[in-house]
Amino acid sequence: MKINKIFPVSAKETCISGVEILERNIFYDQRGFLIETFAKTKEKSESVYSYNSFTHPGFARDVDRFHFHLKQKDRFTIVLGRMWILLYDAREESASFEKLEVVEVFGGNPEIKEKTTFPVFTITIPERVYHGIMNPGPAFAMLVNHPTVEYNPEDEGRILFSEIKIPSLEKGYFSWEDVKNES
Repeated sequence: MKINKIFPVSAKETCISGVEILERNIFYDQRGFLIETFAKTKEKSESVYSYNSFTHPGFARDVDRFHFHLKQKDRFTIVLGRMWILLYDAREESASFEKLEVVEVFGGNPEIKEKTTFPVFTITIPERVYHGIMNPGPAFAMLVNHPTVEYNPEDEGRILFSEIKIPSLEKGYFSWEDVKNES
């Protein structure tokens, strides 16, 4: 299988055109930790809506399909735990058309008690880039999203992994099981 994997994410670029990676700081001390998830001065577009997504260990939000938006950009920040973010470029006009990538992103760890800092990343996913998330870790994970438009069910779509033919993959289509088996 040939999936471009960035485990863990640290680069500022991915192979998918328009995907942005913005470094955030996380601050730990004896009380816990604080993560900045949105700063108007650092973002290229406004945030008009926000939600949290909680995922149990070993689960994907959509186990057998991609998720996408026609007009909305998603801005995912993992604030707790660890997640894999799946990206597939379905935009025919894109330089990265038909490229597939999985990035690993970490959030805070409540076990850390001393004062320290390390980076956390926000991944901005452009419109019409198919995506998915999975929690491969041993503990609960939490994602915060600051999308560029409010939720609109007519803007949202899902398509089965098996409907997108990816010649570079052994099976011809994406599967979370393949990523788990390779990691």
